[in-house]
Amino acid sequence: MKDEYLRRLNRVLDYIDTHLGEDLNHETLAAEAAFSRFHFARIFSAALGESLGAYIQRLRLERAAGYISSRPDMTITEIGLESGFSSPAVFSRAFRDHFGMSPSEWRAGGGAVYSRNCKLQSKRYYPMSIYCEATTVDSSYSVYTQQKWRVSMKTPTKKLDYTVQVEEQQEKTLAYVRHTGPYAGNEELFHALFSRLLKWAVPRQLFQAGTTEMLTIYHDSPEITEEEKLRISVCITVPPDTEVSGEIGNTVIPAGRYAVGEFLISADEYGDAWNSLFAGWLPESGYQCGEGPCYEVYLNDPEEHPDGKHQVAIHIPVVPL
Repeated sequence: MKDEYLRRLNRVLDYIDTHLGEDLNHETLAAEAAFSRFHFARIFSAALGESLGAYIQRLRLERAAGYISSRPDMTITEIGLESGFSSPAVFSRAFRDHFGMSPSEWRAGGGAVYSRNCKLQSKRYYPMSIYCEATTVDSSYSVYTQQKWRVSMKTPTKKLDYTVQVEEQQEKTLAYVRHTGPYAGNEELFHALFSRLLKWAVPRQLFQAGTTEMLTIYHDSPEITEEEKLRISVCITVPPDTEVSGEIGNTVIPAGRYAVGEFLISADEYGDAWNSLFAGWLPESGYQCGEGPCYEVYLNDPEEHPDGKHQVAIHIPVVPL
């Protein structure tokens, strides 16, 4: 695919992500991608392997399923309307067609059963209930510092100790390379993606060791989305006016409140870290997931660590429970 086509498709995919609850009509999206409205649908389907309508519907349903599981403060009707469905009946019918159960059944525990029964990336790890039971959370306050949690997770074969703080984060402008498909435990994939990104950034003097942040955004939940449709973006921070081209896209992570869990882990423990944070720390924290992407920031070069460990900070947008 020509670089210009990829650049335009990246732009429209980013637009869909940030306007998912709004009216995403064909003409608006074709204009955003700067493609002819007569040919845009065919170009999109050829590139993504999924029709435009099916892609938008799936993302809306997957986001709604995540909200039903994690936002008890919202009614199912509110979630459906906020996710872009025109009425509760339309939402319920589409949800049942996609997941094989009603939204109410999903909230009552069907979502957990769905995740266990499907051949998803999450099956590489223990069931989420085990992470909840295996995680111990200790909270402390100080006159001089903000709240900090010290967390320990112990399963039959794993042990993780980490800290969590809730911080106000500034807006980040990012350049990225995107990947769709399985990624868990694939160090070679991440190395290749970052190599492509840095091959573009270094000659333009956009990468400064020790200053430029390297991070990965996870656009989908591996508990809900099938492996071959999971999307990630490997990114570096760049100045706001940076021009991109070809496979390099740009996006913004909004300022806001994030829970930041800092881990020192091996390459095969990323899934355990994420699952412990979501299933162990989050229910004990007084917070729930907010709007915005989850991402991880890499704080060291594992090749320079004596045990090859990865120092990583996982960021989750949060709001009070």
